[in-house]
Amino acid sequence: MVEGTRKLNPRILFVSAADWAFRTNRFSLAKWLVERGAKVGVICPEGNLQKEFAEAGLEVFPISFSREHISILGILRAAKSIRQISHQFNADVLHCVSVRCVLLGWLALWGTRIKPRIINHIIGMGSVFSGQKRDLKSKCLRKGVDLCLRQAFKGQGVINVFQNRDDELMWRKKANLKKNQLVRLPGSIAWKEASTPEPKTDCFRILFVGRMLEDKGVRELIEAWCVVKAEDVSVELVLCGDVDSGNPTSLSLAEINTLTNTPGCRWLGRCENVMEQMAKANLVVLPSYREGLPRVILEAGLANRAVITTDVPGCREVVEHGRSGLIVPAQNVNALVNAIRELRRNETKRLILARGLSERVKTKFSDEVNNPRWWELYTRTLG
Repeated sequence: MVEGTRKLNPRILFVSAADWAFRTNRFSLAKWLVERGAKVGVICPEGNLQKEFAEAGLEVFPISFSREHISILGILRAAKSIRQISHQFNADVLHCVSVRCVLLGWLALWGTRIKPRIINHIIGMGSVFSGQKRDLKSKCLRKGVDLCLRQAFKGQGVINVFQNRDDELMWRKKANLKKNQLVRLPGSIAWKEASTPEPKTDCFRILFVGRMLEDKGVRELIEAWCVVKAEDVSVELVLCGDVDSGNPTSLSLAEINTLTNTPGCRWLGRCENVMEQMAKANLVVLPSYREGLPRVILEAGLANRAVITTDVPGCREVVEHGRSGLIVPAQNVNALVNAIRELRRNETKRLILARGLSERVKTKFSDEVNNPRWWELYTRTLG
């Protein structure tokens, strides 16, 4: 294939740790790329969404890799599969999404002479970096991941994409990366005018959307809600999201059932209808310890809902305190309580913050703004 044609019709192969994660965060981009004439494939563990991906024009390559039971042999097998699929697909670009997949892609192409250009896409630093455990095993794991990432980031011709300023600056310094090895490109959402007025009911509903992880601040949110509810029984808390057995910070089913065993608190599990839940809510809260770039806040902007989040990487990339939401310190229940109280009592402020967030998401974090940036990056990578 001549170079000019290759640039117009690049062959892009994604590597994702889970089919549901790809569908939530990259599927929209992948379909847009297909519409532009790219040949797009996705490598991910077997799941229930492969038919949907194939119907959208993607070539799907399932691999055997478990997030729950990680072993050296399993990692090597997955890396070998990625290497074989990359050659079979004749990929121009291998787009590795998440720390886990960046490391797998690095192992897969280690020592190969002819290989695709690599895009390492860091969508968050994961539980290894955000977790609070400081035992010897956790420290060794973090050091090992840190060392391997430095090597992966500095590969020849590699471009490293970060979703927020904090992660970009951290790795620029830690890995001594050059300017042409780094790109900051945020997550995005398909924009449409989908906002609905807040529900006119006697009950004030707080919504959390995310996996049931310690480092999503689930415990702090439930504790803060209990304080607010003691003052006003009409405040309800709804939690949307599943446990994640592949994440060491995940709460167990038993823990979730115990924490939510209070009238007025409902755990819905994994939700396919997030926007419907947004429409029923008065306020969205994400008290996370660290994020790449939280999709739930983008969804809140799409739904025109006010948000409260924490002063951590990723969250502060989207929310400007007092203009498009409220920001409180992470793991600070009292600050969270005060912020909920403030917005519970002040509907006008909620509306102002919601409008500010919607405008910010539309102009800076929409697919319409960011998908062309991905296309430019892919074609520049091949130039």
